[in-house]
Amino acid sequence: MAFNADMIMGALLVGTWASSVLYTVEVMQAAYYYHHFKHDNWTLKLLVSSVIAIDSVSMIANYASVYLVYLPYLQNQYWFDPLYIFATGVVTALAQSFLTVRYWALTRNKFITGTLFLFIMVSTGGVFTSGITIAIFPEYANRRKLIIPALTWLIAGAVTDISIALALLFELRKVKTSFKETRSLLNGLVAQTIQTGTAGATIALAVLVAYLANPDSNVPAGIAYCLGRVYCITLLANLNSRNTGGTSSGAITGIRGERGNQERSEGGNEYGGIHVHQTAVVHVDTPQEFCIGSFKTNPGQGLPDDSPAGEIETTVTDSASYSSKRKQVPFPA
Repeated sequence: MAFNADMIMGALLVGTWASSVLYTVEVMQAAYYYHHFKHDNWTLKLLVSSVIAIDSVSMIANYASVYLVYLPYLQNQYWFDPLYIFATGVVTALAQSFLTVRYWALTRNKFITGTLFLFIMVSTGGVFTSGITIAIFPEYANRRKLIIPALTWLIAGAVTDISIALALLFELRKVKTSFKETRSLLNGLVAQTIQTGTAGATIALAVLVAYLANPDSNVPAGIAYCLGRVYCITLLANLNSRNTGGTSSGAITGIRGERGNQERSEGGNEYGGIHVHQTAVVHVDTPQEFCIGSFKTNPGQGLPDDSPAGEIETTVTDSASYSSKRKQVPFPA
């Protein structure tokens, strides 16, 4: 195949430019997270810090790889390629595992969660095999040895991203409610799931198509430079979409997953571990004077001793059912 400077060097250079833009977005998202979610669990903070640090190493390796390509007097120009591949694989696995744990917290579905983790393991295995292959056979002429591990990495990664998005989407669409605000919240979660779940899959499929079209080109590598940034932004976008006033353990904000033996409650909407409960409190005034937390009668207007007294609280739920709660309060002698 004839030497083509655009496909050999130009694609890598453009890839670093695009990666730099995404890295800027990543830094902005990270700054927003550290500023607004100072009270998050330490494990979540450790996850975010680890992902950002590893992705920064991958970014530096990208720059170094492109720089070495432009030094023709060096015989081995691929010293940093294994490093960037390993770092990208770790970031991808952490981001996908975060979303999978999020699904587990929402549904407690062991089968689907285990299947998703299996996909992640296959994808990670393909990434590390690709990195090891490049480390052992760094010459450009041996690039075709990457076909099997690279295809395994890209296909498994795309399948994992799409599967996670579909699994979350399926559970969120199960929830039915007539409240406009709740429906708007769920629609927002659905849109966010689709956007963040398909971002990594889109890049992985683009790398796959470019690689199958021409395995000898650097176009797939240039596109793959953006993978780590995309997965890191995906993780940060999911965390930053929460309300800034509260804390979170990493699950979907405002929707706590409590699968298992829980059943659909009568006073609210609960399905698939998603609990949506909106109430309206109606206080029924009686002719007697009363204040919050107590019940007082006017002189001469007492009630029979055996009559129950107290405040009556009626809770109106989304399903139009109600429950009444009576609290016994003794009358003064």
